[in-house]
Amino acid sequence: MASTKRIPIDQLTVGMFIAGLDQPWYRTPFLLHKWLVSNPDDIVQLKRHGIQIVTIDTERGLDVGAAPVAPPEAPASGPDASSAQPDTIDAPSNGHASPAAAAAATYREAMQAVERVFTDIEAGQPTKIAALKPVVSTLLKQIIEQPEAMMIQFCLDKMRRFDGTLANHGMDVCVLTLILAVENSCTESDMEALGLGALLHDIGFVRLPRNVYRKTSPLTEQEQALMRQHPQLAATVLSKIDSLPEAVSHIIAQHHECQDGSGFPKMVKAGGLSPLAQLMALADTYDDLVTSRYGRAPLLPHDAIRQLFVLGAKGRYDKNLVEVAIKMLGVYPLGSLIKLNTNECAVVIGLNHEDRLRPRIRIIRGPDGEIQNPPIESDLQNQAADQPARTILRALDPGQEQIGLPQYLDVAVGGA
Repeated sequence: MASTKRIPIDQLTVGMFIAGLDQPWYRTPFLLHKWLVSNPDDIVQLKRHGIQIVTIDTERGLDVGAAPVAPPEAPASGPDASSAQPDTIDAPSNGHASPAAAAAATYREAMQAVERVFTDIEAGQPTKIAALKPVVSTLLKQIIEQPEAMMIQFCLDKMRRFDGTLANHGMDVCVLTLILAVENSCTESDMEALGLGALLHDIGFVRLPRNVYRKTSPLTEQEQALMRQHPQLAATVLSKIDSLPEAVSHIIAQHHECQDGSGFPKMVKAGGLSPLAQLMALADTYDDLVTSRYGRAPLLPHDAIRQLFVLGAKGRYDKNLVEVAIKMLGVYPLGSLIKLNTNECAVVIGLNHEDRLRPRIRIIRGPDGEIQNPPIESDLQNQAADQPARTILRALDPGQEQIGLPQYLDVAVGGA
C-alpha cells in the first residue's frame, strides 16, 4: 500500500499510525498491531520488547519529519489524529476523555444509530445501507485506537442488559468481528463488509414470529425449523436496502454455515464458504455462548473460549481463525472473575499477549473474602517483588459469588 512505510523505531513519534510490527503478536504487550500512537509510553514499551522496525500508515497519521503531536492528557485520540479518518456518526468530543469514557460514548451513540435503523426495518420502511456505514467507521476507529476499552465496554453492555434485541446482538457481534478483522489484517473494504454483515446478520428474524428470537426456553422442533430459515429470510428483508454489497450478502447468508458441513441452511462445506462469513460466524458464536439463549445459561467467558477451541479442533471453524480469536480475547477474557492461588478474587482488566495465562487484574476481595477497598492492581506478568507470587487457579461465576462486576469494570481502562 503506497501510504505505508517501514521506519526504525527511533523515528517513531506520537501522532504516527502503526500498521505493523517486526515481531509477532505474542512478543508484544499490545492487543492489536494497528493503532494511533497517542502516548509516549507506547514507544517505550515497543523498544523494551525489542521492536526495531515499525510500519506506519501516513494517511492515518504523521509521516517522518512532520511536527510531532503533543500527547493528550489521557491516551485518547484528539482532533488532529482523527482528521484522516472516514466520516463517522456524530462522534463525541472526547479528545481529552479517558479511553473508557470515549469507548462508552462511541458504543452508546453507535447503538442509538443502529436501533433507529432496526426500528425502520422492523416497521417495513425502506432503509439505505449508507445509514449504517458511518456506524462501522466510528466503531472501527475506536477499536483501532483503544481496543481494550472497547472490549471492556462490550462486557459492561452485556452485564447490564436484561432483554437483548436484534440491534443489541448485531452491535456486540460487530465489535467482536471488527476486532478480529483488524488482527487478521483484513482490507478496508473487507472490514466495512464485515461490519455491515455483523450488524445485519440476524435481520431475517424480523420475518419470523417475535417469540422465536426472544424465547427463554428451549425451542421445539417446529421452532428450530423456523429459526434455521432466518439466513434465507434475510435476503427478502435486505432486498429493500439499496446497494447491498455482494460480500455483505454472502456473510449474512453463510453466518451459520460451518467448514465441516454441519451448519445451516444449506450445509455448505469449506470450499464453498466465504472466509469473511467464517470470521464473522466465529464472533457470533462467541457472543451466543456468553449470552443466555433458548433456556441455556450463558457460559463464563473462560468456558466460552474453551468451547471455541473445541469447535476449532473438531473442524467446525478454521483453526487459524480460532487461534487468532483466542489470542485476541485471552484465555481469561477481559471482565472475567477469577480465583487466585492466594485465595483472593480478582477481575481481569487487561491482557498480556506474551503470556495469556498472566493478565492484568484488579483484586477486589482479600484472602479471607473481605472487600478490598481500594482494589489492588496487579500485572501477573510483571509482579512486584514485595507482593506474593500470584497465579490464576480458576474462573468464578459472578452470580454465585454475588459480585456485581460492572462497578469494578467501569474504571478498568484508563481508570481513576
